[in-house]
Amino acid sequence: MGVEEIVSKILEDANKEAEEIIKKAQMEAEKILEEAKKEAERRKSEILKKGEKEAEMIKNRIISEAKLEVRKKMLRKKEELIEMAIKKLREELMKLPERENYRDLLIRLIVDGAIAVGSEKVAVDLNKRDYEILDIKTLWEIEKEIERLTKRPVIVRRGTTVDIVGGAIVRDIDGTKICDNSLEAIFERNLENIRAKIAQVLF
Repeated sequence: MGVEEIVSKILEDANKEAEEIIKKAQMEAEKILEEAKKEAERRKSEILKKGEKEAEMIKNRIISEAKLEVRKKMLRKKEELIEMAIKKLREELMKLPERENYRDLLIRLIVDGAIAVGSEKVAVDLNKRDYEILDIKTLWEIEKEIERLTKRPVIVRRGTTVDIVGGAIVRDIDGTKICDNSLEAIFERNLENIRAKIAQVLF
């Protein structure tokens, strides 16, 4: 399961949970409005002697304030749902290195990073565990894939060990051009798009 599949699964689960939470929030909202209407009618009766027009204005104000409270409450619930889905998605993405197809994902991230850097020779910085994947055969495989896509040879070398969950940081040899394709960086770069997509699916 790759990044896109995990996102889809998280959104599906979040959507089911959202339906239940939104349903409860709507019930609370209806209760708030009902109580507000009762309060408005009670207040209206108390001040009718001051005039029908003033009583109606006070009643409408009470109901308007209740509707505003409801809108704020629903917005808070939606934001909570979005944050919950984002947290779950981040946790799942951080588990990608444990998956069977992680080697393929790592190679793809290195290839994409090398193409983005655009140099004839690049170094790949990984965490300690992932260097076990990046053997001579894998480096050759990566170079061939880059050459196939760009129509030019690129030399790929192992870089330094870095403190990342997974993915790769690809750079030219002197470090002037860098493409951070670590899982953490990819998530942060796409956070706003992820947030928008979650909001669209949930609401």
